[in-house]
Amino acid sequence: MMQRMWKTILVPHDFSSCANHASALARDVAKIHGARLVLLHVAELPPMLGPTATVVPDEGGAPITVRDYAVRSAEAHLEDLAARLRVDGVDVTTVASLGNVSSEVADCAEREQVDLIVMGTHGRTGLAHVVLGSVTEKVVRHSKVPVLTVRVEDAG
Repeated sequence: MMQRMWKTILVPHDFSSCANHASALARDVAKIHGARLVLLHVAELPPMLGPTATVVPDEGGAPITVRDYAVRSAEAHLEDLAARLRVDGVDVTTVASLGNVSSEVADCAEREQVDLIVMGTHGRTGLAHVVLGSVTEKVVRHSKVPVLTVRVEDAG
């Protein structure tokens, strides 16, 4: 009898094609191991815009806080992604949060008791890497569980 190596897999998702590649690989690993996927999106607010600032959604209606708007938008997008993965027979839960991405990934990994993190990396080098930094690199350096990175070259 094969022992399940991975029971819960965290997939931080920024809604990029790079993250889509990572979630597809995570789906395949989850199917093999009978694991549950946790899709996480972390919204980072611009420094000058606090979470209690209000906005009027494009759809109209009453003003809501930036925090609520960001989380609701992320939840809707995550649920769409999760529905597609569930069609493939994978157990998927979603988490949307606000804050520093690498810190939120670490917190979610602990809360959800994940065994593996699967995330994309854009493969930036040189000045682009220095200027933009790498959330994936921070997660790899500080993670308490294995991190599987999926490299996708930037287009252009």
